[in-house]
Amino acid sequence: MRSKALTIVIMASAIAVTGCKRSATGQVVAVVNGEEVSLSELNGELKNAPAGADKDAIRTAALQSLVNRKLLVQQARERGIDKDPEYLQQQRRVNDELMINMLGQQVTKNVPVPSASDIDSFIAQHPEMFAQRTIYSLDQVVFPLPADPSRLKALEADHTLDAVVKRLTSMSIPTQRQPAKLDSGGTPAQFLKTVTDLPAGEPFVVATGGRGVVSVITGKETQPIAGDPARRIAAEAIRRAAVGDIAQKQLKQARDGAKIDYQPGFAPKAGATPKAAAPTT
Repeated sequence: MRSKALTIVIMASAIAVTGCKRSATGQVVAVVNGEEVSLSELNGELKNAPAGADKDAIRTAALQSLVNRKLLVQQARERGIDKDPEYLQQQRRVNDELMINMLGQQVTKNVPVPSASDIDSFIAQHPEMFAQRTIYSLDQVVFPLPADPSRLKALEADHTLDAVVKRLTSMSIPTQRQPAKLDSGGTPAQFLKTVTDLPAGEPFVVATGGRGVVSVITGKETQPIAGDPARRIAAEAIRRAAVGDIAQKQLKQARDGAKIDYQPGFAPKAGATPKAAAPTT
């Protein structure tokens, strides 16, 4: 009986040792401190490899990039970063966004290709994107948004870019002046109308990504798009609009069937309608 028990213990130990000793064979292309790098992981890294490139060199570089990533992640785990509350919060957000994008791809994969008549109609209805596409030259000042954005209300009294720079400097806000371009083909129609209706030399302000941008239109040049390029742009714009509509309907359906409880003071205001971002497809 003791002999049988001993045999079982020895076999179990052998299995444990075998399980811990991983080797780079079959579907495993590398092992980094016992952590496997699979062929499917490597193929995922190679999806966006440029056509015509040296495949062996690209594969080697991609694999080394994966190995480096594994090593850095292992160091992060050793420091306990994978248990840090901030990391866990950001991980949940990344996972949520990935799930939403994959849901969007699944739901919108059957969006039909726009017909020729739909494309013709879109091109005719959006001359600012095609026949009348215009590139506006801008003189622009970029600055970090202050902690209290209400301070920027003072800029309403300034009607030249020089006056804006002077005002921001007096507020101890650093500025960077640079030339820029505004393409009517990629600018929302209402915003474009607002800025082009301004008096000549009148600045307009846009806040984005934690910074303010004040611009003045200094010139313009018509650069129409026609033929096949126009049709490709129109087809993609139609598809994006269709995907956006599906996303909105999907969100509305989900909210209508959901039970959502808010702590007092956190509920949205009556009449507020949450919008869904179009999924990445």
